Amino acid sequence: MTSLDRALSTLLWLLALIFIAGLAHILTIFYLPTHFAKVPMETFAAFAKQSQLTLLPQAAPGASLTPFADPATVQGICTFDLAQGPLHVHGDVDRDRLLTMSFRTPAGMVFYSLTNRAAQKGKLDILLLNTAQLEALEAEDDAQDEGAPAQDLRLLSPTEKGFVLLSALANFPSETADAEQRVKAFTCETQEPATD
Repeated sequence: MTSLDRALSTLLWLLALIFIAGLAHILTIFYLPTHFAKVPMETFAAFAKQSQLTLLPQAAPGASLTPFADPATVQGICTFDLAQGPLHVHGDVDRDRLLTMSFRTPAGMVFYSLTNRAAQKGKLDILLLNTAQLEALEAEDDAQDEGAPAQDLRLLSPTEKGFVLLSALANFPSETADAEQRVKAFTCETQEPATD
């Protein structure tokens, strides 16, 4: 076997190895969301009241309700059903202390997320709506025609049901109580559907 044959053989072996590694990586990326998609909404529905913020137990190895939960965070969830009315999520935030909020489908897929840096004057005020509710609210805004933009962030949900996941970072174990208070500073409430 010549050195050229050895070089070509090694090159083919490396290309096959790269191809297999890439294929495994892509399959894993597609597999993980579908594997974990079966868990969240059913698990949360067992102990979380709808349209009410509920703190999750602290994450621990092998005992976490959310996939890949960081033990250095305090998490709270709020399940919603837009058939009951729009969901209003609001609370005060500290711009210097990390807090994240993600809006998810029942399968746990994120359709919108933000951090404490999105706060206006130290507050986050979000209204989650379905298409009909958003159109009704926009028609109401047009009828009032006050010219002032809405102060809340309006989000269109792709699903009627789902949940909001809030996470506050505790840099040290001694900051866990403070992180809990930052999550508890938020409220989730279903608004009454508009009536004519």
